[in-house]
Amino acid sequence: MNVRLEDHLDFSNGTTPPARVPNGHYPVYGANGAIGFAARHNASGPLIVLGRVGSYCGSLRYCDSDVWVTDNALACRAKNPEETRYWYYALQTCRLNEHRAGSGQPLLNQGILRDISIPSVATHERRRVAAFLGALDDKIAANDRVIAAAEALMLATVESVSECVPLSSLVSRSTTFLDPGEFDYAVAHFSFPAFDDGARPELVDARSIKSGKFLLPAPCVLFSKLNPRIPRIWNVVKLPAEMALASGEFVVLMPVDVDTSVVWSALRQPQVSETLQQLVAGTSGSRQRIRPRDLLQVPVRDVRRLPAAASRTITALGALCHQRRAESARLCALRDELLPPLMSGKLRVTSSAETALRATDRRLR
Repeated sequence: MNVRLEDHLDFSNGTTPPARVPNGHYPVYGANGAIGFAARHNASGPLIVLGRVGSYCGSLRYCDSDVWVTDNALACRAKNPEETRYWYYALQTCRLNEHRAGSGQPLLNQGILRDISIPSVATHERRRVAAFLGALDDKIAANDRVIAAAEALMLATVESVSECVPLSSLVSRSTTFLDPGEFDYAVAHFSFPAFDDGARPELVDARSIKSGKFLLPAPCVLFSKLNPRIPRIWNVVKLPAEMALASGEFVVLMPVDVDTSVVWSALRQPQVSETLQQLVAGTSGSRQRIRPRDLLQVPVRDVRRLPAAASRTITALGALCHQRRAESARLCALRDELLPPLMSGKLRVTSSAETALRATDRRLR
């Protein structure tokens, strides 16, 4: 059956962003997700935050708790609060960005949203669908927390090393560059968007790539030459089965007598980023690029001095992060495949399937 959003959701505009504080309790949400924290909130959970302006209009975030919603977003609440998470998934099938108004700045307003009609399952099935899809997203969120904790421990372990050496003492640079005609049919593309979207390479048809790329010959660390104030440092613990290619904006660093995770931990230290930012001082915005030869001379902690046990711990933590990211990628793919048929009612969640998924989720935690 088809339903109109206004019959099931209430929409309200956000307000001017509050002062952000580092130890604020409430996330502040703009058009494309959290942008900081505040000491107060202007919206109580559960709710859906919907980006309403700019290139991110139509983006969606589900919030269980209280948040601040800025004037670049809308707060959406289910008329039946227990169905909020179901409608979060239902909205993902709406292609909201295609409903935007305005020839210049894209815009979604409450009037547009209220008139949208979408397929929906029967009322008694909505909570079961939401619980099933929510279990997948909850596991992805749990993986993100594990990764954050593991990476923090990796950095803290390397911070104990006081001696520094040029980066070139720990790595060599790989410069094997392939033109599109030399690619395999299917490739794993290590790009900036893929890094920003969970640091998982995108498996693509090589014909969709129109420019040359670096070939990754073995596990390595990818370091972005672009804009060092936003560090993009990719710990490639294990190569995929497909041909692995990296954007030309990365420097491909091959560890020498140390593990990729150990090198990554040395490069992620705050003083490395500060040093590189000083090297590009005076240039602006998108023109800020690190020259590879300057990167190789930057001082980093001499991780060869770590005790063997500490090095093994960092290696194990790096492998754990890789495993959790791969697991999240599989869960994302499963969720995205199941979402349309579940929302349309073509596929139903049985009680046995829901029980099995939750049991699997408990084992994986």
